Amino acid sequence: MSLTAGGPRREDFFKVPGKGAGAPVKPGEKPPVDRTASLSVGAFQPVIAAVPMPRRLFEHEKERAAALAAGSDGERELKNVVADLDVALTTAVLLLRGVEHAKARERVVEAVPLLVGSADYQPLDAAAEFLDLDGEDVAEILDGLTEQGYAGPTEEAIAQAEDLREQLRQVDHEKLDAFLEKALRIVVLVSFTGAAAPLGALTEGDPQLAEVAKAGVVGLAAVALQELPSSKYEKVEDHEVEDLIEGLTPPVR
Repeated sequence: MSLTAGGPRREDFFKVPGKGAGAPVKPGEKPPVDRTASLSVGAFQPVIAAVPMPRRLFEHEKERAAALAAGSDGERELKNVVADLDVALTTAVLLLRGVEHAKARERVVEAVPLLVGSADYQPLDAAAEFLDLDGEDVAEILDGLTEQGYAGPTEEAIAQAEDLREQLRQVDHEKLDAFLEKALRIVVLVSFTGAAAPLGALTEGDPQLAEVAKAGVVGLAAVALQELPSSKYEKVEDHEVEDLIEGLTPPVR
């Protein structure tokens, strides 16, 4: 994974002194994979105070990379990262179950026209692009929201999220690297979606618009979770996260 950005240099979450090409390792061991050396805090700054989980995950992953670079077994650091990922996946399950609540479904059905008619707020497009889904997926999610107030393969997605949580029980460093490559986009998305901002308890935005947007984004996350076993995501770039945050944040009314 690599999150890079052009322009002025910004603080790196994952910059590890001595890490990278030529970093010292024990004889006979492979050097640690530097997947996160260029991840910058700037991409997450707009919502960092309201979204502690992503930052905590990034900081713990930085500590894991530093421990491995120093020749440690990094077991404590690995457990911290796994715990953060488990929180994110638990959040995903709660979000997926929450959209099927009867009252929530009624509110969403009533609010769908607000989202469809909003020219300056397209959170489903932003989420779909981040998850490498397409316009057809967005259209199907909107149809589901219109018809029943929730959308996406929620039961299948819940099962997949629970399976991912089970996988985390038995990961080593190599397996965790592969896990992050596979599921990081979903982890980032559900962490933002489940936080107080930008899609939760808004004080300046339209709460009805926020609720239907949240239901739609959760539906897209369900699609991505269902398709995860066969998906191959590209690297995550800084600008993608910035675009996601901007796209998910409702306009001030």
